[in-house]
Amino acid sequence: MIKKIISGGQTGADRAGLDAAMLLKISTGGYCPKGYMTENGEDRKLKKYGLKELSACRYEDRTIKNVLTSDGTVIFCRTNENKNIIGEGTQLTFSVAMDNDKPVIINPTKIKFVKWVMKYNIKILNVAGNRESQYPGIYKKTKTFLIKTLKGI
Repeated sequence: MIKKIISGGQTGADRAGLDAAMLLKISTGGYCPKGYMTENGEDRKLKKYGLKELSACRYEDRTIKNVLTSDGTVIFCRTNENKNIIGEGTQLTFSVAMDNDKPVIINPTKIKFVKWVMKYNIKILNVAGNRESQYPGIYKKTKTFLIKTLKGI
């Protein structure tokens, strides 16, 4: 069902989505800030995933573009005791999706994710969430989840 996985290429959940897609032979893409910037600096390797460089350096611009050009966004992130998202960029992703009536799901189980993908007919999936420095281990957790789950769809 999912034909393409996009993200902003940031360390952590974003990159895990792209790497999982590559392993599963799913097309990749998305938008990233000018200079292919991540929290670790310029990362020209993002070109191999088909990411398009925006003219601005603002992370917010790529976040908005990726949410709006996808069929839905899955967010992998830390949450507090009230289930509120931790991380400004991740909060922005959720807000943009909600404000634009775009399907969004946070930290789903495998069953909830598959039902969500089918319900909204997700073909272009935006993978977003915390960067690795905000949530050490989020890359591995996200990549493992996506590989195990998408193999079954």
